[in-house]
Amino acid sequence: MFRRTFLSLSVLPLISGTAIASTLKSVDLLIVGAGAAGLAAACRAAELGIKNVMIIEKEPLIGGSSIRCGGHWSVSETDYQHSLGIKDKDEWFFSDLMEAGQWKNDPRLVKVFIEKGREEYEFLNSLGVQPFSLWASGGSGVPRGHVFDPHKLVRTLLTFAIDHGVKVLTGVKAQRLLMDNSQSITGVEIKRLGGTEVIKTKCVLLASGGFGNNRKMLERYVSDLENVQVFSGNGNTGDGHQMAMALGAELIDTEYIKPSYGFIRNAADANDFSMIFYSGAVILNQNGERFVDESMSYKDIGPIALVQPNGRSYIVFDENIRLMQLQNRPPEKRLFGNITQDSKYIYFAEDLSEAARRAGLNPENTVRTIQNYNQSIKTGKEISFKRLSLSGAFGTPVPIEKAPFYIMPATCGIMGTYCGIRVNAKTQVLIQGKHPVKNLLAAGEIMGGVHGVNFTPGCGFGKALAFGRVAGETAAGVLAIW
Repeated sequence: MFRRTFLSLSVLPLISGTAIASTLKSVDLLIVGAGAAGLAAACRAAELGIKNVMIIEKEPLIGGSSIRCGGHWSVSETDYQHSLGIKDKDEWFFSDLMEAGQWKNDPRLVKVFIEKGREEYEFLNSLGVQPFSLWASGGSGVPRGHVFDPHKLVRTLLTFAIDHGVKVLTGVKAQRLLMDNSQSITGVEIKRLGGTEVIKTKCVLLASGGFGNNRKMLERYVSDLENVQVFSGNGNTGDGHQMAMALGAELIDTEYIKPSYGFIRNAADANDFSMIFYSGAVILNQNGERFVDESMSYKDIGPIALVQPNGRSYIVFDENIRLMQLQNRPPEKRLFGNITQDSKYIYFAEDLSEAARRAGLNPENTVRTIQNYNQSIKTGKEISFKRLSLSGAFGTPVPIEKAPFYIMPATCGIMGTYCGIRVNAKTQVLIQGKHPVKNLLAAGEIMGGVHGVNFTPGCGFGKALAFGRVAGETAAGVLAIW
C-alpha cells in the first residue's frame, strides 16, 4: 500500500500519532530525525535484524535538509567513476579532506566516512538509486562528486525502512533525554498532540540535523549574518544539540561555520545555488575586477566575497560555459537551461560591455578584466590569483569569449552548521571528549569532527548517509548484547 501511495515527498501519507499510540511506549532503537542520516541508520539497523525501530520527526514531512540539497555526494573508488575513466583512491580522498580541513578534522572519522560512505553508496545502488552525473568540486583532486536526485534517494530509504518494519511518526518532537542511575540512556521525553509522553528505549540516535534555523544559537558563533541567508531544513533548530549538551556533551568546530558562495540574489531556497565557477566562470566585484581564485571551495570564497565593495559580487560566464555547466550539473538546468529577458536573477547581452552595464558593473573594467583573463589562458601566463584549474586540482581554465555573455549577481548563504556534537568513530556521543554516553549516538549534521576548517562540497549529504550507516551498525551491536 505504501508504494502505491508514496508518489513524491510532497504527498507523503503522514502516520497519525493517535492511530498508533500504543507503539510509543517502548522500542529497541529510537531515532530522532527523519533525514538521510536517520533513515540510513534505520535501514541498516533493520537489515541487521533489529526488530523494533522507530523514527520520530517533529516536522510534518520526511527528509529534513536532505531533500533541500543538490544531491551532490562525494564518494571514492566507485564503479561509476571507473565507467567514466576516472581513477580515484581512498587515500587521495583522505588527503583531500584532511588538507581542506587543515588537519583540524578527526582522521579517524574521515577514514570511517570514506569507507562507510562507499558501502552506503553501493547499498543504494543495489536498490536502484544511481547517480546521473559526476564532477569535481573545490577541494577535490579528481571528479568524485556523484550527483543524485535527493528526493528519489530519500524516498528509497524510507520505503526500505518501512518495508522492514521501521515505524515512522511525524509531528513528534523529542525534548529531553532520560538516564538511569548508571548514566545509561533509558528513554526520551517527547511532545505530540499538545501533550508530553515518554518513549522507553534501549538506544537513542540523535539525527536531528543542525541549528541553522535557530537564529539565536547561530548568532553565538557567526558574527556577521546581515548579508547572509540561511537555507536549512525547517526542523534544524538545535534540539538534539541541546538535549545532548544537557548531559555534558561537547559542541565542537563552531569556529568553522562559514557562508557558502554561489546563491542568486534573493534566493528562495537552497536550490537557487550554482557552482558554475567550477565550469570556468569568473567572479568579479562591482568595479569589474577579479578578487579570488574561483577554483577554491565555495566555503572559502564566501567570506572573501562578503568584504567586496558594497558586499556585492557577480559571476561572469559565456555561452560555452553555460552549456558545459548543463552537462556537468543537470540540477542547474532550472537556472541556466532557459534564460530569457524575464529572468530577474541574471543579465545577458551579445556584447560583454552591455551585459556589464545592465548588471551594474563598471563596463570598461569588466571588459578589460575578461580580456586579460582570456589572454593569460591563451598565452600560458600565470592567471591572477593563481587560478590553475577549474576546480580543486581538476580541469583547465577556459576563455570567456562566446556570446551571449551572462552576468549573475551572487551572494552567500549558510547551508548547514558544519560543527556539532563530539562523537567517536562509532558515532557514540562523548562526555568530556572521551567518555561515551551509554546507548546514545549522533549522526549526520548534528555531529562534529568530520570537516575541520573547510567544508568540502559533496560531504554534507555524504556525511549523513555514511554515519547514518555507522550508527545503525553501532546500534545493532549495542542491542545484540543488551
